[in-house]
Amino acid sequence: MWGSSRAIISGIVLLGLTVVLAACGGGEDTVVPTDTPPSEVSFFEGLLGGIPDTPDTRKSVMINDYAAVRELLGLSPAGPDAEFPALIQYAIDHIVRTDQEPDPDAIRTYTAEAPFITGMSRDFYNPRREFLAFDGRNVDQSVEAGVVPSILEVALGRFDPAATAQALEACSECPPPDIVTHNGVSFYSWGEDHQGNLRGRNGPPAFDHLGRGGRIAVSSDYVYRTVETPGMKALIDAKAGDGPTLADVEEFRLLGRAISGLAPYTAFFSDLTHEISATLDYSSIIGTMPDIQERLIAEIGNSSLLLPYLAYSTGAGYGEGGPYMALALVHSDSESAEENDKRLARRVAENEDLQVWMEGIREYTSNVEGRVLSVKIRGERPASAWRALAFTITPLIPHE
Repeated sequence: MWGSSRAIISGIVLLGLTVVLAACGGGEDTVVPTDTPPSEVSFFEGLLGGIPDTPDTRKSVMINDYAAVRELLGLSPAGPDAEFPALIQYAIDHIVRTDQEPDPDAIRTYTAEAPFITGMSRDFYNPRREFLAFDGRNVDQSVEAGVVPSILEVALGRFDPAATAQALEACSECPPPDIVTHNGVSFYSWGEDHQGNLRGRNGPPAFDHLGRGGRIAVSSDYVYRTVETPGMKALIDAKAGDGPTLADVEEFRLLGRAISGLAPYTAFFSDLTHEISATLDYSSIIGTMPDIQERLIAEIGNSSLLLPYLAYSTGAGYGEGGPYMALALVHSDSESAEENDKRLARRVAENEDLQVWMEGIREYTSNVEGRVLSVKIRGERPASAWRALAFTITPLIPHE
């Protein structure tokens, strides 16, 4: 379980610098139906269609649409020949600093931290372009799926496999990789599955903070990275249509379509719902929200809690009315979705914990289509708080 001439400022999220390379997509304030299969695959459904269906990937899928953010912020696409130092300076010039009063007309974005392979994660100042012939400037979307340690990383965008091969060949500092081929796709491999070496951490060409080289596959439109071979093979098979994907799971397909209708630029998907139980220890996931565990448990048995749901998706977006949180819940039946529509609206209007945690709500809108409840909660605070729903039990969507 668990806007006028406006200044453009990247929001401080888990990684404020990611907006430098971010690109936009998000926009219209619409909620699309979710019962009838669409004639075309929706945006997020399409991305889920590249992730293998496993118990671990069902627990956690984090997606960033940098192309969407880039458009939203009015940034020119960061082409492969753009000067990297200029991009870093742009980020520095447009970060919201704690010693400054935020510009009320500024657009802030709240993406999740980028996967390691994008070059936009916590090691932003350690670019690997010279070793792999790509970095964040090439990336339009990212997907990170699964749980530690077997995380699957996907970067979508514009890449040059031949240039990567040439860069690795020219790198005298880089340990030579093994070349492995699976289902017609070749990938680079360093070391044993999950094997790390702290003496080689952050080393070339792409060793992470634990010294894991992992496996990397590069094509013209995607880059995959895993730290073990089975995960890489599963990604390749999913891409080839030779294995089940999350888009084949009805609950995730419905969520993908619903969240696409809400048009966020970042989204999280999971079947680990926010169930409340008096027998479970929430201390490790409640975090810095004092007394929330006790208050939620005290609600067991009354109509304050939501009815059970099967999976959910949440994210952040920006439209003509400003920033918002996007939320979608998929249920076992339409009656539960209709009832939870009422209960969730009541929680937002009346729950004391929520009024503190999500202060500044400007507008709440919802829609039920079949067994899917889609919600948009406008306001800077809700937009910035969406990630909490991915990592902790919050007062917003707990269920019996």
